[in-house]
Amino acid sequence: MFNQIFIGIILVLAFGSWWLYSENVTLKENAVKLESAVEEQKATITALQTSYEKQGKSLTNLQRNFNQIEQEKDQYLAIFSRHNFDKLAQAKPGLMEMRFNNGTAEVFGDIENDSKNISELDAPDIP
Repeated sequence: MFNQIFIGIILVLAFGSWWLYSENVTLKENAVKLESAVEEQKATITALQTSYEKQGKSLTNLQRNFNQIEQEKDQYLAIFSRHNFDKLAQAKPGLMEMRFNNGTAEVFGDIENDSKNISELDAPDIP
């Protein structure tokens, strides 16, 4: 009788030990998976921070360019408010036509250059 109880206790302890060992193996595997996931998350966070910093710099540059364009617009509007171009065009049509044509050509040239620069940003680098 004592032998049967002793064998039963040994079997229960053996089963318990086996179960704890298998749980330990599973937990170690999960810990390795979690560590790799944490490293991946850290890399992702670093990439996002870098991207955020680049976007911040781009936004600052865009705001600076916008402010510059606003100042230029204000200067042009000030010129238009100081002059009566209808009256000038009637008084000196040749002079006004030449200035308007030159100004229009300059604006179109600037638009062309800006479009070219924008399309180069989207184009892949070709050696």
